[in-house]
Amino acid sequence: MADRYMARLKTAESLVNQGKAAEAEESCRTVLLDAPGLPEATALLGFIVARRNRREEAESLLRDAIGKRPAVPHWHAELRNILCYSYRLDDALAEAREAVRLDPASATFWNGLSQVHFDRGEYDLGYDAILAALACDPQHAESHLSLAHALLASGNLRAGWIEYEWRFRSKVFIDALPKQVRPYWNGMPLPKRRLVISTDQGYGDSFQFARFIPLAAARVGQVTVICRAAQVPVFSRIPGVARCVPDLRQAGDHAAFCWLASLPYVFGTELATIPAAGPYLTADPGRRAHWRARLAGATGSDGIRVGLVWAGNTDNSADWRRSVSLESLRALGTIPGVRLVSLQKPVPEADRAAFEPMGLADLSADLSDFGETAAALTNLDLVVTVDSAVAHLAGALGVPTWVLIYEPADWRWMTRREDSPWYPTVRLFRQPRAGAWGEPIERLIAALRREASQP
Repeated sequence: MADRYMARLKTAESLVNQGKAAEAEESCRTVLLDAPGLPEATALLGFIVARRNRREEAESLLRDAIGKRPAVPHWHAELRNILCYSYRLDDALAEAREAVRLDPASATFWNGLSQVHFDRGEYDLGYDAILAALACDPQHAESHLSLAHALLASGNLRAGWIEYEWRFRSKVFIDALPKQVRPYWNGMPLPKRRLVISTDQGYGDSFQFARFIPLAAARVGQVTVICRAAQVPVFSRIPGVARCVPDLRQAGDHAAFCWLASLPYVFGTELATIPAAGPYLTADPGRRAHWRARLAGATGSDGIRVGLVWAGNTDNSADWRRSVSLESLRALGTIPGVRLVSLQKPVPEADRAAFEPMGLADLSADLSDFGETAAALTNLDLVVTVDSAVAHLAGALGVPTWVLIYEPADWRWMTRREDSPWYPTVRLFRQPRAGAWGEPIERLIAALRREASQP
């Protein structure tokens, strides 16, 4: 390949790595105008359009490039990733194996193979592949994280937390998190000193691990929590929290620092010792009273009041797996005695047409932060949701909650369970296989019919 093409493709690759996918695509296409069918340009264009969620086009481009030059392992690895997105796990497995065959010394490719095995529920084979990855590179952070997720999902929590700490060596975390300026807390008593605890992942993760904050507070003089502004009204009510701020620069002087999701590692948490079996988050009493009146006015006082969330944060890399359309839940609106309330925020424009036929009250404009959401949740009889921050918040509040769970599920929902050791009031409706929403939705609707018919 001429040097001038190589330089231009490197520029396109740099652009996509900077998040400038549109510019990268334009740059790549100019190369293909000069050199039609050039395999390197075709493959790179496949990478780029995959990141723009044009997966059918991406698959076609990569297959074209592989057909001309089949011995490039990272092209097979990228095709594996695309195939996983469309739940074609048999084809994805073949591509993952081919990448490993072409470069058996690559931890990245062994890790990719492990992911397909875990997605297929083949845990023994997944562990074999991940151990092979770590044999290639014992410091490969992404492989350690894959192992962590598999261990935690299978209930091996103590070993899982050890591996989970490797997230801080992953580039995604390194680039996203603030730099701590004090020693990392190991659980030691600091009776006269301040500990800063910072959230380090999404909203749902933070609500899940908030149960550990009172345990930490019992060992130190004072706790300051760093969280996003929308969570401050909830986290500031946790026993032992002296201050709650949205930025490390506002935390003030402190003796030690700990990431919130590292607390289960610090405390050596196992399934039998998960703290706070009951509600451990609370809503402001005044806001609860406000929402009691607000919901009564919107839905009346008879029947079962059910909150509904059908889509997660689109920025989450797993959102394509976990979210459903409101149309797929339309039958909920036909159940006698059920009063539906939308907790969805934001509401996808494509779903608004289903609100009126379902009798769905939309109060999302008033859910200005999670303090308001918590107050609303505590006035509901049931929450029906996909895997979302609301699922974790409702569980933490002790509100009866039914969660539609995709497969392969996030590790927090473990495997083959219809309950959760993290939340006693949560019931899980799992897909029987990846992408198959029909069966769990039908089971949930039937269960709600039974619930609503009870006197």
